[in-house]
Amino acid sequence: MFHHIISFTMHHSPLLQQLGFTLIRVGFGTIFLIFGYNKLMSGSESLTQLGSAMGLFGITWGYCMWGYFAALTELCGGAAFMLGFGTRIASLPLIWLLIVAIKFHFQKNDPFMKWAFAALCLCIVISYLLAGSGLYSVDHMWKSCSSCHTSSHNHHM
Repeated sequence: MFHHIISFTMHHSPLLQQLGFTLIRVGFGTIFLIFGYNKLMSGSESLTQLGSAMGLFGITWGYCMWGYFAALTELCGGAAFMLGFGTRIASLPLIWLLIVAIKFHFQKNDPFMKWAFAALCLCIVISYLLAGSGLYSVDHMWKSCSSCHTSSHNHHM
């Protein structure tokens, strides 16, 4: 039995790998969608406080607007990750958001436990920026459909 367990842990399965990547992407997206929704519903005072983190980059105006942008980035980025739709594109504003969050925590001299989640999320987002959304995603279905249409269109010419 021990041999079977070791054998399973050493087994490479592209299918299981893609399922694992999909589970991470969907779970991550769900968390960000919920965070973004809660921030959008938190009111303008809370959004202004959130947006004030842009002051760390010399931007001292429009804090409420920046707070809305942050909340929408989380909401829309989360939805994009859940679906695997435009994942690489959605990664870019999420990366910026997470850099701002980490810098905000560093500025306050927060302990590791306060900024570790943002750092972990940054690693995940960068990974999906590099790797794409995977096999079980709208992006992959879209690419598959467009390549089918392109090849069938070229066949008829």
